[in-house]
Amino acid sequence: MREFLQALASAIALLFGDGPPPRPTQPLPLPPPKPEEDVDQAPPPTPPPTEGEPQDASEIDEDDIVIVDHENDPGTGEGGEEFEDNPAPPPTDRDPEDEIDEPPSTPPDQPTSPSHKPRYMWCLDAGHGSQSAGKRSPRLANGERFFEYEFNRDIVERIQERLMEIGVRHFVTVPEEDVGNFLKQRVKRANDLKSNLDKLFVSIHANAGPARSIDHWTSDSARGIETWHYHGSPLGRPMAAIFQRHLIEATGFRNRHIRSKIKEQFFILRATKMPAILTENGFYNNREEVKLLIRDDIRQDIADAHVSAILEIERNGLP
Repeated sequence: MREFLQALASAIALLFGDGPPPRPTQPLPLPPPKPEEDVDQAPPPTPPPTEGEPQDASEIDEDDIVIVDHENDPGTGEGGEEFEDNPAPPPTDRDPEDEIDEPPSTPPDQPTSPSHKPRYMWCLDAGHGSQSAGKRSPRLANGERFFEYEFNRDIVERIQERLMEIGVRHFVTVPEEDVGNFLKQRVKRANDLKSNLDKLFVSIHANAGPARSIDHWTSDSARGIETWHYHGSPLGRPMAAIFQRHLIEATGFRNRHIRSKIKEQFFILRATKMPAILTENGFYNNREEVKLLIRDDIRQDIADAHVSAILEIERNGLP
């Protein structure tokens, strides 16, 4: 009887909360251990390009602050002269990115020279495509126009030809012409490229100054060459300085120095997971400078300057 009464009292205590709960027969499972790297400290994902986002120097908003550094200044890229550019009208085209087949994930076999040991994998990027809105000059005296995509690809092809001869490893991000600006895909191709060498990214462009429309010339003062890097990048800045120096020495164009944007940096520079620069090789809507940009010898000088910069970095590396 005593045992019955004790059991009854225990049951009443459990029903009305009077007393401790019964112990589980097995220990409760523990939560998974916290990862070594705290999620809050992980870098945020790269935002995708947005409509109207500037892609190169010709599309900079007039309110954006541009840092202009002298290429021989050993600074960090955090200071320099503040410079505001007036924008050309932004493009309105949309890229059919999902409709383009992917190129091979690794570049094809390239000849090597016994005199050159490759140090880097160079991702060569010809800016824009035949479907990019704008990106062309007013009509020239013969009725034709200068198309930036054609110039960019011609320069890349000339660079590639020379690198093949020397044995420098390289990869062309956009061999197609019939594309638009193709931003996400060109960045993805560079980022996904498999290489046992460190990768460096060079995007090649021609510039345009502010004008009422693509059918009007910019001012005579909008001319020269400039090279862009990701603001604050410890490797991008010296890389840009080397390219800018070789381009000015080879062409004699006006030196617009190396540049960076503090906010809304170009997608091609902020989304690539490697040191990256963007060269702006003359103004195609300057009525005098465009005459130089269509000349074969000037284009070869521009290509050779890129090759010389690549070879300097191949020899010495980046600081």
